[in-house]
Amino acid sequence: MRKRLIKQLDYKERQWLYKAIFQMIMADKSVAREEIDELKFTLRQITGKDLNDYSGIVNSAEFLIPLKPLNNISFDHAFIMLMEIARVSAIDSDFVLAEEELITEILSLLDFEESAVNKVVQWTKKLAIINKEEEDLKKELKNSYRDNK
Repeated sequence: MRKRLIKQLDYKERQWLYKAIFQMIMADKSVAREEIDELKFTLRQITGKDLNDYSGIVNSAEFLIPLKPLNNISFDHAFIMLMEIARVSAIDSDFVLAEEELITEILSLLDFEESAVNKVVQWTKKLAIINKEEEDLKKELKNSYRDNK
C-alpha cells in the first residue's frame, strides 16, 4: 500500500478503503502469500499496532457487513482508493470474476459512472498480467544470478 497516498485520505475514507481491501483479498476464496502480507499491513494500519491474532479483527461485524456508498469525496481521493483496491486485486497475478464483480460494486459505491467499469477492469487485468510477468522474470533471473551457480 502506498502510505504517502493513503495519508491524503481522511479517517473515514481510510477505514472504508481498508475494509474494501479486506473484502477484495477475500473475494476469490484463495488467499495468496502476497495477499496475506497486504492483509497484515492493512490491519496494522487500522489498529496502529502489530497483532498476533488477526482473526478477531477479520471476523468482526465491522468487516463482515457490506460496504456502503462513500459519497461526497473528491475525485482525487476516490481515484487513490480505486487504484489501491485494483492493485490489491491483481497482487496475486490473478483477477477472477468475483474480484471483477467487487471492483464494479466499488466503482458504484465511490460514485463513478458505469462507463468507467470496463476501463478499470481492463487496466486491472493488465496489472495482473504484469505481476505474473514480474514473478516469472524473477524466477528466470534468479537462476542466472551469480550466487546460484
